[in-house]
Amino acid sequence: MINIANQHVEIFCQPLKPENNLSSFTYTNALLQVSEQLISPVLHFWTLENTVILGLKDQRIPHLPTALNYLSAKGIHYFIRNSGGLAVASDSGILNFSIFLPWHIIGRELKIDEAYQVMTDVVSVAFPEITVKTGEITHSYCPGTFDLSVNGQKIGGMSQRRNKSGVVIMLYLSINGPQTLRGEIIRNFYSKGLQEEENRWHFPDIWPTAMTTIEELIGGSLSLNDAKQRLLNVFIDRGNQQLRQVMWSDNFIQYLGQESTTINRLQERLQREE
Repeated sequence: MINIANQHVEIFCQPLKPENNLSSFTYTNALLQVSEQLISPVLHFWTLENTVILGLKDQRIPHLPTALNYLSAKGIHYFIRNSGGLAVASDSGILNFSIFLPWHIIGRELKIDEAYQVMTDVVSVAFPEITVKTGEITHSYCPGTFDLSVNGQKIGGMSQRRNKSGVVIMLYLSINGPQTLRGEIIRNFYSKGLQEEENRWHFPDIWPTAMTTIEELIGGSLSLNDAKQRLLNVFIDRGNQQLRQVMWSDNFIQYLGQESTTINRLQERLQREE
Protein backbone atom coordinates (compact mmCIF):
# COMPACT_ATOMS: atom_id res chain seq x y z
CA MET A 1 0.00 0.00 0.00
CA ILE A 2 1.26 3.48 -0.88
CA ASN A 3 1.11 5.75 2.18
CA ILE A 4 1.61 9.47 1.54
CA ALA A 5 0.09 10.68 4.83
CA ASN A 6 3.50 11.20 6.41
CA GLN A 7 4.94 13.12 3.46
CA HIS A 8 4.94 16.88 3.07
CA VAL A 9 2.06 17.93 0.78
CA GLU A 10 1.34 21.23 -0.94
CA ILE A 11 -2.21 22.62 -1.07
CA PHE A 12 -4.06 24.51 -3.80
CA CYS A 13 -7.68 25.68 -3.34
CA GLN A 14 -10.03 27.10 -6.00
CA PRO A 15 -13.53 28.24 -4.97
CA LEU A 16 -14.67 29.01 -8.52
CA LYS A 17 -17.40 31.26 -9.88
CA PRO A 18 -19.30 30.21 -13.04
CA GLU A 19 -17.27 32.54 -15.26
CA ASN A 20 -14.11 30.71 -14.14
CA ASN A 21 -15.43 27.14 -14.25
CA LEU A 22 -12.93 26.05 -16.89
CA SER A 23 -10.05 26.87 -14.56
CA SER A 24 -10.73 23.66 -12.63
CA PHE A 25 -9.46 21.44 -15.44
CA THR A 26 -7.08 23.99 -16.94
CA TYR A 27 -5.08 24.08 -13.72
CA THR A 28 -5.41 20.33 -13.20
CA ASN A 29 -3.92 19.55 -16.59
CA ALA A 30 -1.19 22.20 -16.32
CA LEU A 31 -0.12 20.94 -12.88
CA LEU A 32 0.15 17.41 -14.22
CA GLN A 33 2.37 18.70 -17.01
CA VAL A 34 4.87 20.12 -14.50
CA SER A 35 4.97 17.01 -12.30
CA GLU A 36 8.76 16.88 -12.62
CA GLN A 37 8.99 20.32 -10.98
CA LEU A 38 6.89 19.35 -7.96
CA ILE A 39 8.84 18.47 -4.83
CA SER A 40 5.90 16.87 -3.03
CA PRO A 41 2.41 15.51 -3.68
CA VAL A 42 -0.19 18.24 -4.25
CA LEU A 43 -3.75 18.38 -2.89
CA HIS A 44 -6.11 20.36 -5.11
CA PHE A 45 -9.56 21.40 -3.82
CA TRP A 46 -12.10 23.14 -6.03
CA THR A 47 -15.80 23.94 -5.95
CA LEU A 48 -18.35 25.05 -8.54
CA GLU A 49 -21.77 26.65 -8.30
CA ASN A 50 -24.83 24.89 -9.75
CA THR A 51 -23.01 23.27 -12.65
CA VAL A 52 -23.19 20.09 -14.71
CA ILE A 53 -19.79 18.95 -15.98
CA LEU A 54 -20.10 16.98 -19.19
CA GLY A 55 -17.71 14.29 -20.40
CA LEU A 56 -16.45 13.83 -23.96
CA LYS A 57 -18.88 10.96 -24.53
CA ASP A 58 -21.83 13.27 -23.86
CA GLN A 59 -21.20 14.95 -27.22
CA ARG A 60 -22.73 11.84 -28.82
CA ILE A 61 -26.18 12.41 -27.32
CA PRO A 62 -28.48 12.48 -30.37
CA HIS A 63 -30.57 15.44 -29.15
CA LEU A 64 -27.82 17.33 -27.37
CA PRO A 65 -29.27 20.84 -28.01
CA THR A 66 -32.52 19.80 -26.32
CA ALA A 67 -30.62 18.40 -23.34
CA LEU A 68 -28.52 21.56 -23.03
CA ASN A 69 -31.61 23.75 -23.27
CA TYR A 70 -33.10 21.79 -20.38
CA LEU A 71 -30.11 22.69 -18.20
CA SER A 72 -30.22 26.35 -19.25
CA ALA A 73 -33.95 26.60 -18.52
CA LYS A 74 -33.24 25.42 -14.97
CA GLY A 75 -30.49 28.01 -14.55
CA ILE A 76 -27.76 25.36 -14.46
CA HIS A 77 -24.32 26.16 -15.86
CA TYR A 78 -22.50 23.53 -17.89
CA PHE A 79 -19.23 22.88 -19.67
CA ILE A 80 -17.41 19.92 -21.16
CA ARG A 81 -14.18 18.62 -19.67
CA ASN A 82 -11.37 17.37 -21.88
CA SER A 83 -11.45 13.85 -20.53
CA GLY A 84 -13.64 10.80 -20.81
CA GLY A 85 -16.55 9.94 -18.62
CA LEU A 86 -20.10 11.23 -18.41
CA ALA A 87 -22.06 14.06 -16.81
CA VAL A 88 -21.70 14.84 -13.10
CA ALA A 89 -23.26 17.53 -10.91
CA SER A 90 -21.24 20.07 -8.95
CA ASP A 91 -22.68 22.64 -6.56
CA SER A 92 -22.29 24.06 -3.06
CA GLY A 93 -22.63 20.57 -1.55
CA ILE A 94 -20.01 18.86 -3.73
CA LEU A 95 -16.30 18.90 -2.95
CA ASN A 96 -13.88 18.22 -5.78
CA PHE A 97 -10.55 16.91 -4.56
CA SER A 98 -7.47 15.81 -6.50
CA ILE A 99 -4.14 14.31 -5.47
CA PHE A 100 -1.10 14.81 -7.71
CA LEU A 101 1.58 12.15 -7.31
CA PRO A 102 4.86 12.78 -9.18
CA TRP A 103 6.69 9.55 -9.98
CA HIS A 104 10.05 10.88 -8.81
CA ILE A 105 8.59 11.40 -5.33
CA ILE A 106 6.72 8.09 -5.14
CA GLY A 107 9.78 6.27 -6.43
CA ARG A 108 8.04 4.42 -9.27
CA GLU A 109 5.08 4.61 -11.60
CA LEU A 110 1.91 3.43 -9.89
CA LYS A 111 -0.49 1.05 -11.55
CA ILE A 112 -3.99 2.42 -12.20
CA ASP A 113 -5.54 0.43 -9.35
CA GLU A 114 -2.77 1.51 -6.97
CA ALA A 115 -3.39 5.18 -7.66
CA TYR A 116 -7.12 4.81 -7.04
CA GLN A 117 -6.37 2.98 -3.81
CA VAL A 118 -4.36 5.97 -2.54
CA MET A 119 -7.44 8.18 -2.86
CA THR A 120 -9.72 5.52 -1.36
CA ASP A 121 -7.44 5.19 1.66
CA VAL A 122 -7.38 8.97 2.21
CA VAL A 123 -11.20 9.17 2.15
CA SER A 124 -11.51 6.18 4.49
CA VAL A 125 -9.17 7.76 7.04
CA ALA A 126 -10.91 11.14 6.78
CA PHE A 127 -14.35 9.65 7.43
CA PRO A 128 -13.88 6.76 9.87
CA GLU A 129 -17.60 6.64 10.72
CA ILE A 130 -18.40 5.10 7.34
CA THR A 131 -17.09 2.01 5.55
CA VAL A 132 -16.12 3.06 2.04
CA LYS A 133 -16.07 0.49 -0.74
CA THR A 134 -15.09 0.71 -4.41
CA GLY A 135 -16.99 -0.79 -7.31
CA GLU A 136 -19.38 0.38 -10.00
CA ILE A 137 -22.78 1.64 -8.85
CA THR A 138 -24.56 0.89 -12.09
CA HIS A 139 -27.53 3.23 -11.73
CA SER A 140 -25.59 6.27 -10.50
CA TYR A 141 -24.58 9.06 -12.81
CA CYS A 142 -21.13 8.64 -14.39
CA PRO A 143 -20.81 5.05 -13.12
CA GLY A 144 -17.32 3.61 -13.02
CA THR A 145 -15.27 0.72 -11.68
CA PHE A 146 -13.87 2.91 -8.91
CA ASP A 147 -17.04 4.54 -7.62
CA LEU A 148 -16.91 5.17 -3.87
CA SER A 149 -19.96 3.88 -2.05
CA VAL A 150 -21.35 3.11 1.39
CA ASN A 151 -24.02 0.42 1.85
CA GLY A 152 -24.48 0.27 -1.91
CA GLN A 153 -25.07 4.00 -2.39
CA LYS A 154 -22.54 6.08 -4.27
CA ILE A 155 -20.93 9.05 -2.50
CA GLY A 156 -18.27 9.91 -5.06
CA GLY A 157 -16.60 9.08 -8.33
CA MET A 158 -12.94 8.94 -9.32
CA SER A 159 -10.97 9.36 -12.49
CA GLN A 160 -7.30 9.85 -13.21
CA ARG A 161 -4.96 11.33 -15.75
CA ARG A 162 -1.33 10.39 -16.06
CA ASN A 163 1.76 11.08 -18.10
CA LYS A 164 5.41 10.00 -18.04
CA SER A 165 6.04 12.17 -14.95
CA GLY A 166 3.09 11.50 -12.66
CA VAL A 167 -0.60 10.97 -12.07
CA VAL A 168 -3.52 13.01 -10.77
CA ILE A 169 -6.39 11.15 -9.11
CA MET A 170 -9.56 13.25 -9.27
CA LEU A 171 -12.53 12.75 -6.96
CA TYR A 172 -15.90 14.40 -6.48
CA LEU A 173 -17.50 13.81 -3.09
CA SER A 174 -21.16 14.40 -2.31
CA ILE A 175 -20.87 16.07 1.08
CA ASN A 176 -24.35 17.47 1.65
CA GLY A 177 -27.35 18.90 -0.17
CA PRO A 178 -30.11 17.40 -2.35
CA GLN A 179 -28.39 14.39 -3.89
CA THR A 180 -31.69 12.92 -5.09
CA LEU A 181 -32.39 16.15 -6.99
CA ARG A 182 -28.92 16.05 -8.55
CA GLY A 183 -29.67 12.53 -9.77
CA GLU A 184 -33.01 13.63 -11.20
CA ILE A 185 -31.39 16.49 -13.10
CA ILE A 186 -28.76 14.25 -14.71
CA ARG A 187 -31.37 11.57 -15.43
CA ASN A 188 -33.60 14.17 -17.12
CA PHE A 189 -30.62 15.53 -19.08
CA TYR A 190 -30.11 12.13 -20.67
CA SER A 191 -33.82 11.57 -21.12
CA LYS A 192 -34.17 14.88 -23.00
CA GLY A 193 -31.07 14.06 -25.02
CA LEU A 194 -32.09 10.54 -26.00
CA GLN A 195 -35.86 11.00 -26.38
CA GLU A 196 -37.02 7.86 -28.20
CA GLU A 197 -33.64 7.00 -29.70
CA GLU A 198 -32.07 3.63 -28.99
CA ASN A 199 -29.42 4.03 -26.28
CA ARG A 200 -26.58 2.69 -28.45
CA TRP A 201 -24.06 4.79 -26.50
CA HIS A 202 -24.87 3.15 -23.15
CA PHE A 203 -25.71 6.35 -21.33
CA PRO A 204 -26.61 5.43 -17.74
CA ASP A 205 -30.09 4.49 -16.56
CA ILE A 206 -29.99 6.69 -13.46
CA TRP A 207 -31.85 5.90 -10.27
CA PRO A 208 -31.54 9.00 -8.06
CA THR A 209 -31.74 6.86 -4.90
CA ALA A 210 -28.55 5.02 -5.96
CA MET A 211 -26.58 7.94 -4.55
CA THR A 212 -26.39 9.72 -1.19
CA THR A 213 -24.28 12.23 0.77
CA ILE A 214 -21.75 11.75 3.53
CA GLU A 215 -23.81 14.05 5.76
CA GLU A 216 -26.80 11.72 5.48
CA LEU A 217 -24.65 8.70 6.24
CA ILE A 218 -23.07 10.11 9.39
CA GLY A 219 -26.38 11.52 10.61
CA GLY A 220 -25.06 14.96 11.52
CA SER A 221 -24.22 18.29 9.96
CA LEU A 222 -21.18 18.29 7.67
CA SER A 223 -20.14 21.43 5.77
CA LEU A 224 -17.74 21.52 2.83
CA ASN A 225 -15.17 23.23 5.05
CA ASP A 226 -15.55 20.46 7.64
CA ALA A 227 -15.04 17.81 4.95
CA LYS A 228 -12.06 19.63 3.48
CA GLN A 229 -10.45 19.91 6.91
CA ARG A 230 -10.96 16.22 7.56
CA LEU A 231 -9.16 15.39 4.31
CA LEU A 232 -6.37 17.82 5.15
CA ASN A 233 -5.98 16.31 8.62
CA VAL A 234 -4.99 13.01 7.03
CA PHE A 235 -1.69 14.71 6.14
CA ILE A 236 0.65 15.77 8.94
CA ASP A 237 2.92 18.20 7.06
CA ARG A 238 1.13 20.74 4.86
CA GLY A 239 2.04 23.98 3.07
CA ASN A 240 1.89 25.87 -0.23
CA GLN A 241 5.00 28.04 -0.48
CA GLN A 242 6.88 25.67 -2.77
CA LEU A 243 3.87 25.17 -5.02
CA ARG A 244 3.58 28.93 -5.50
CA GLN A 245 7.07 29.01 -6.93
CA VAL A 246 6.19 26.30 -9.44
CA MET A 247 2.97 28.07 -10.45
CA TRP A 248 4.88 31.28 -11.13
CA SER A 249 7.39 29.49 -13.35
CA ASP A 250 7.50 30.17 -17.09
CA ASN A 251 6.96 26.46 -17.70
CA PHE A 252 3.71 26.33 -15.77
CA ILE A 253 2.37 29.56 -17.27
CA GLN A 254 3.08 28.21 -20.75
CA TYR A 255 1.24 24.96 -20.04
CA LEU A 256 -1.64 26.89 -18.48
CA GLY A 257 -2.07 28.84 -21.71
CA GLN A 258 -1.98 25.69 -23.81
CA GLU A 259 -4.52 23.90 -21.63
CA SER A 260 -6.79 26.94 -21.61
CA THR A 261 -6.78 27.01 -25.41
CA THR A 262 -7.58 23.29 -25.59
CA ILE A 263 -10.53 23.35 -23.21
CA ASN A 264 -11.93 26.58 -24.70
CA ARG A 265 -11.96 24.98 -28.14
CA LEU A 266 -14.06 22.17 -26.70
CA GLN A 267 -16.59 24.71 -25.46
CA GLU A 268 -16.79 26.24 -28.93
CA ARG A 269 -17.78 22.84 -30.30
CA LEU A 270 -20.41 22.56 -27.58
CA GLN A 271 -21.76 26.03 -28.30
CA ARG A 272 -22.37 25.07 -31.93
CA GLU A 273 -24.81 22.46 -30.61
CA GLU A 274 -26.87 24.97 -28.62
